[in-house]
Amino acid sequence: MGETSARDRLAEELRKLQTASGLTYTQIESQATKQGLKLGKSKLSSWFKGTNVPEADASFTLLIQLLEARARTKSGVPARGLPWWRALQKEAAAERDATGAPKPTARTTPPATPAEAAPHPGDVDKAARLLSRLPLDGYWLRWLQDAQTMLKVPLIVSDPLCDAHRPLETDRPAYVDPELHAAHQELVAALGALTYELNGMTDISDEGQDVLELSNPGTTAARNALHRQVCQARDGFLPAYDRMINLLNRKNLLPPAPKSPLDITVDLLAARWAHQGVLAAPLAAGALLPSPDPTAPYYFAVNVASRNDQGPQIAAVGIEMVKPDGTLAASYRFPARGPGLRPQLPFQLTAYGAGQALANAPEVAVSLQALRSAVARVRPFAHTGSGQVFHGEWRTMAEVQPFLGTVLPTPAS
Repeated sequence: MGETSARDRLAEELRKLQTASGLTYTQIESQATKQGLKLGKSKLSSWFKGTNVPEADASFTLLIQLLEARARTKSGVPARGLPWWRALQKEAAAERDATGAPKPTARTTPPATPAEAAPHPGDVDKAARLLSRLPLDGYWLRWLQDAQTMLKVPLIVSDPLCDAHRPLETDRPAYVDPELHAAHQELVAALGALTYELNGMTDISDEGQDVLELSNPGTTAARNALHRQVCQARDGFLPAYDRMINLLNRKNLLPPAPKSPLDITVDLLAARWAHQGVLAAPLAAGALLPSPDPTAPYYFAVNVASRNDQGPQIAAVGIEMVKPDGTLAASYRFPARGPGLRPQLPFQLTAYGAGQALANAPEVAVSLQALRSAVARVRPFAHTGSGQVFHGEWRTMAEVQPFLGTVLPTPAS
């Protein structure tokens, strides 16, 4: 019996992957159309039967990515990755060329397409509203893409997503461009499915963890089923978001590239919560002396400001504490919710604007007092949604101690 040809092996593997994915020809064709590609039933049939060998082009790449992603979530089939499939395709194509079999008919040059018309002003405004709710540099996006599990979801990830769903769902008017309208509806539906799962999780921030935790219905199997549902909702949302962003980009509706690099200042302040709001001052000797109101709570505050025309999202802030030798002693990240459990992180800076986040001063002071023999200096930090880190000036313990004395008038000896 002769050895199976590379063409037949490729066709067999494609059939297996399609079966595991559960996708029909119509569903595959529909997804390809949304990406501006053609994967008709006759072409797919010839690939899966082995009568033709696919070319190593965008259509083949999309097919593999689509089938592997769906097969993984539906049937648990591990992805082999594009390099494996491209190697098998290359072997099948070389075998075809060696036997003189005809290649699939294809245009040598792509057909001329009309230039995209200038976007409608209403579509420009609607795209801007979308990007303000779900920004490209959002920390939530990087976290969802990198998360290995969805058993615990930080509030700085879940809050922006849940807060965005209703405004995007009710945003009026619709896109004038029908392609944008369809992609927007798909994105909102996918976001709705994800936020439905997130809203079913348990907020355990009152236990000291600013996260949503997957509910425990009583059995391992039931909990695994819930986890699978959350993961499937995430895996449905991310491609919908990518398709919308890529479509906005193709239609010139994404904002222009930044004109200048980020210029962010980060300052550590002392703060007291008063009835009219936060009273803040630089962290220095004598700052914020005891309040006439003995119940007025004290806070450490980190102030973040943009000194140029960019207003990035600030995903996290906190303070770092270092030993006399310069090594890190500890770090403290400020909670996502501030006084009165009001959301404070993440926040979006405006151009040349500023924002603040607060942490309960006694809690931080106790940590500093406990480490006072090991800590020489402290400084604030801020993380942008895209992962950039900015630091403020170092403060010596001598500068910090007056405020600690105000917060903890009788420190432990």
